[in-house]
Amino acid sequence: MISSGVFLEGEYGQSDISLVVPVTIGRNGWEQILDFKLSDEEQATFNKSADAVRAMNDVLKTL
Repeated sequence: MISSGVFLEGEYGQSDISLVVPVTIGRNGWEQILDFKLSDEEQATFNKSADAVRAMNDVLKTL
């Protein structure tokens, strides 16, 4: 297991965004996203981080 930036499609309650999450790595790159159950506090913090990434992406679209 290692943390890596991958495109999420529902894992950790997020979709259509690339974030760093734990994954298993194989010979051809990441193989599986490890979708751990987060506490309510951890999930709220993760969601806040995702919102910050989305806000930055929106800013970058204006450049």
